[in-house]
Amino acid sequence: MSRRARDLRSARGGSVAVLVALGATALMGAAAVGIDLGMVVQAKRKAQGAVDIAAMLAAAGGGGADALARRSLADNGYAAATVTVSPGSYAGNARIAPASRFQAGASPANAVRVGLRTGVPVHFAQVLGLPRTVPIQVTGTAASAQFAAISIGSGVAALDGGIANALLGAMLGTKLSLSVLDYNALLSMHVDAFRFLDALATNLNLQAADYTDLVAANASVGQLTAALKVAAQGTSGAGAAVTALTKLMGALPNAGALIPVAQVVDLGDAAALSPARGAAGPLVGLMDVISDIAANANGQNQIALDLGATVPGLLNTRLTLAIGERRQDSGYVQPGTPNATVHTAQVRMLLETTLTAPLGLGTVTLPIYLEAAQASATLRGVACPWTASTRRQATVDAQPGLATLAVANVPRSSIAVGAGTPDLSRFANLIALPLLTVQGTARTTIASPAPQTLTFSDDEITRQVTKTVSTTGLTQSLTGSLVQGLSLSINGLIVPPLLGPLLSTALMAVTPALDMVLDTTLRILGLRLGYADVTVDGTMCNQAVLVQ
Repeated sequence: MSRRARDLRSARGGSVAVLVALGATALMGAAAVGIDLGMVVQAKRKAQGAVDIAAMLAAAGGGGADALARRSLADNGYAAATVTVSPGSYAGNARIAPASRFQAGASPANAVRVGLRTGVPVHFAQVLGLPRTVPIQVTGTAASAQFAAISIGSGVAALDGGIANALLGAMLGTKLSLSVLDYNALLSMHVDAFRFLDALATNLNLQAADYTDLVAANASVGQLTAALKVAAQGTSGAGAAVTALTKLMGALPNAGALIPVAQVVDLGDAAALSPARGAAGPLVGLMDVISDIAANANGQNQIALDLGATVPGLLNTRLTLAIGERRQDSGYVQPGTPNATVHTAQVRMLLETTLTAPLGLGTVTLPIYLEAAQASATLRGVACPWTASTRRQATVDAQPGLATLAVANVPRSSIAVGAGTPDLSRFANLIALPLLTVQGTARTTIASPAPQTLTFSDDEITRQVTKTVSTTGLTQSLTGSLVQGLSLSINGLIVPPLLGPLLSTALMAVTPALDMVLDTTLRILGLRLGYADVTVDGTMCNQAVLVQ
């Protein structure tokens, strides 16, 4: 017996089978639980997707949020689930904690949170004592994508055709002969930015591309101008503007330089939504786009114009100009984002004019230096018609830029991008004769006030109303105030009582002509000294995005 017991203890043949049986049972149990767990995870993902879709539909639908969300969930197989739909307000402000950005029931209502509770039946896990149904709960929050497009520029005003032709022609490398009526037509006409991109897609053979691909492309000056003409032809009352664009195209010697399309048309924050081809885009001014094209074609080169005696009252006029940062368009942007602020151009200019001096003293040379910083506009808020009682509205903070004008001895070489501000205390030679030298200096600064908030109603957005913020105390004639403040000397001595008033009278007589040269040049670049002219170019309220 003892020998048999020892034999039994040493026998190992059946233990493997037992271990395999026990291990297989454990593995099959784990696999079964894994299958059930996978089913739960898959069901939760599906439910989350359904809730997200329901929230976006509800947010885009406005007042029918509850019905839209429940119908969407029912269509996706959740008719029997427990559903909660909570309209509220969402603030996309980075300074607010993400969990606190949505406030249920708050006003103005621009977002919806949808909650879903349901259960997932399991099969194998019941053997381990787990419930037959595993509960899952998901939520989705979507906000109405409230976009607006703003522009800041010079508004609509008549331009001197000769100066405008010289400036635009120099930037485009051609000679223009557009009339004042042509420029007024371009200034007063706006086209849909997306229709412009549609026409450009045909010119670039990118018909299948979306708008994001189009703005990433490069196009020539000729292609961009041709696309503007096509976009204008589809706009009511654009006959005169189309005629002006035809003249402009005819003056271009060739296709011209390649320009990044994004430098001319910006999608703004709406680029993240990949707007579909054919969607309504923001309006852009034809003159603004042409100025952007010309400025980009010129790059950062100094612009030198010899206007000769074309300016009435002046014997000779020479203009030297440098454009720093160019004028910007916003595209569709949301309040609080970096793209929500747009700027006018930074400009440095030297205007050298010659006129007849009093008392037969020959001629007077008057050099006027201008340095203008950017004016800015920031989109602060957009209210879309999310419910029947909500009216469309946009609020914009606008601030004119800082500007300095001076009569001083300024070298032309200092009119360059990136150059330091020249010494404006150096007296300029106004009259230079063998025995007589009359010198003068003057300086005036246009201060930039605090930003002013402008509110645009639904009607004002529709009618493209331009609102203006101006610098307080701005005189009617900038060059007039500059001339009146001239400090004069003759050969280093105080000016005699007779010559001073006569010289001031002669200079004041030509200040309207000087103002015209400055005003026309700056308006071509979308800038007015001491003013910020702001327009809301459109809104986009038919989109919704997931926010939580």
